[in-house]
Amino acid sequence: MSLTDSVDDVLETLQRVGISASEFILVLLSSERYGTHPAVEDILVNGREILDALVKQTTSTRSKWATDITKEICAREICDLAAKDNGTHFNVTHTTVKQLEDFRVAELAGIMEKSAPVTWDLLESMLSGRTRSKVAIRRDHDGDVIMENNSDEEAYWEEIGEGDLEGSLISRLDTNNAEFDRTRLQTRWTAKILLKKITVLSIMTRSTNQRSNTFQSLLGIFLQSTHTPQKVIETLERIGVSVSANAIHAATKSLSAQTHQHLQSLGRSLLAAYAYDNFDVDLKTHQHKIENSTESLKHLTSGLMFPLQHEISKEDLRCSEELWKTSPFNTRVQVPPKKGWTHLLGLHMDTPDESGLSRRDRFNAWKFLSDLISYGPPYFSRFRDQLHEPEAIEAIPITKTPIIATSAMDISNSTVAGNIQSVVDLLEQGGIRDPAVVDDPEMPDISEYVVLFHGDLGTGERLQSAQQCRGIENTPWNCLQHIIFVPGLCHLKMAAADTIWRIFLQASAARLDETSLMRDVGILRPKETGHYGSKPGFRRMHELIMHDGICRRLDCWRVEAKKRDPKWTSLEEFAVSEPTWEDIEAMARTLARNYVAGHQLRRMRRTPAPQRDVQYENGLLLNKYMLVYEELSYAMNSGDIGRVETCLVTWIPMFKATGKHKYANAMTDFLCKVHFVYPAGLK
Repeated sequence: MSLTDSVDDVLETLQRVGISASEFILVLLSSERYGTHPAVEDILVNGREILDALVKQTTSTRSKWATDITKEICAREICDLAAKDNGTHFNVTHTTVKQLEDFRVAELAGIMEKSAPVTWDLLESMLSGRTRSKVAIRRDHDGDVIMENNSDEEAYWEEIGEGDLEGSLISRLDTNNAEFDRTRLQTRWTAKILLKKITVLSIMTRSTNQRSNTFQSLLGIFLQSTHTPQKVIETLERIGVSVSANAIHAATKSLSAQTHQHLQSLGRSLLAAYAYDNFDVDLKTHQHKIENSTESLKHLTSGLMFPLQHEISKEDLRCSEELWKTSPFNTRVQVPPKKGWTHLLGLHMDTPDESGLSRRDRFNAWKFLSDLISYGPPYFSRFRDQLHEPEAIEAIPITKTPIIATSAMDISNSTVAGNIQSVVDLLEQGGIRDPAVVDDPEMPDISEYVVLFHGDLGTGERLQSAQQCRGIENTPWNCLQHIIFVPGLCHLKMAAADTIWRIFLQASAARLDETSLMRDVGILRPKETGHYGSKPGFRRMHELIMHDGICRRLDCWRVEAKKRDPKWTSLEEFAVSEPTWEDIEAMARTLARNYVAGHQLRRMRRTPAPQRDVQYENGLLLNKYMLVYEELSYAMNSGDIGRVETCLVTWIPMFKATGKHKYANAMTDFLCKVHFVYPAGLK
């Protein structure tokens, strides 16, 4: 008997006993008597198929029933999600820094998915114009992947960091792999859908409960921080994406009050350092007046405060009087003779290893290996785990330092008086004032302590001039004897990049040779040769030094490999021979010894002109300077203070040779103070 025949028999039986099919099913499902009956269990197990069959029998009644059920479920979930217990409420008027730091989009998405699963899945379906399986990858006739040229989208993903992740994967994966391309597109698609679902659900919950506004509040604060026009904020608030401008201002006031308290607490601990710099604001006016028609540019000063870490104590900073006794600005004492650059040559004495390589040579060998493993043929990536970090000279632990922004000051620090006022204002924001003027029992007396101030070279010069002209004053506060200037290493790095530019790119004659750095610029940055010929700026020079240095060092590997075996005409051919770690390590030592300028360069230059290879000499010198720049960058990033100091000793003569005498003198003076003047705690 077929299934339809059996169904006909059942229907005849139901008709004979006077029970409709709907009554039969409703009694089975609603009566406790049949709760464990196999027929009921079978209906529940196959409920999805039964509902699908009902939906296919399309009528307005059935569609309305399904819609009503869905609306009821979604409305209940939205109400539950908008409740305070779910953590979606945000009190804008009492915004704290911790709330901003702890906020994670992924956590908010998790709350929404847990509290409103049906609505979450419904939005997934509605926002997906195409399913994940339809994220297609087109290919040309050669089988190469064709990617859509969407510059806005690429810029967006680069901004949120996906581009950096993408770059780190490219060095390890075959970018022609279709699965890799599909995974990358899928990741982007999923992230965009996630952001849209969070936005839509946030609008819904705020419509249900005005206090359920976490997403809107944080987005509003972000808009304020990026100087978004108020009309845009008001428009987004009406749409439901942001809170009102008044609420944002209330959050800003709350954050400002907390920051003020934090600054006072940190400043009065005396374990804080300060940094400040100038910035300009063009205050354009709609209605020009005679008195302000040409004065729209405002010169202001910004400041930062951050705690001193690495177990520094107040006693380490209690040396103001001791330093004042040996200060050249103290008119009442006989100052001992100053130390110079030659005295710095004894810092961190170096001992060659068993192969005769100095500490710098060993770093260069490590850098050669690092470039080969990271950017050479894929074969060499297997040695990544065997490549250890260079030896530390004098390192400090790497810790994350919290930085607090101070209030901007209506002061121009381009003058000595402006710098004095900036220092006084910053200390005042930190709760420190002149003890002779302010009688505050909670304020510590700064007379016996020093305070570290960071800034650029101009700031250091003006602070030095201020201390010099205030040296005749009677009180420590008026003498400014508590100020210890510390040059910013970021500015030092900028000076180093500019030095390389002056040596290899500034002079027109330096660009003529076919092996010159400018020829490399024509390959790496063909559309920016004009910029590099004039004033490229730090970012362009930094990228050029890094990228061109990698290319040149990889080419050194190629040349050395070909010397050892003429069949190895490329790094790919060299990789086919499957060299061992010991082989490439020995080659790296050879490269550090023979392909970087050292004492042998002086001997080369003394040979007769017809026997000299000037291109080779210039290549050695360029390799050396780029590697010294790499070493300085590595030391700054890894916290190796000793290595930073040894690099400084090398850079000082280079600064002088390229006309940067102020930097050379400032760095020499700073290092001499650190090692020959400052007491152990401050050092």
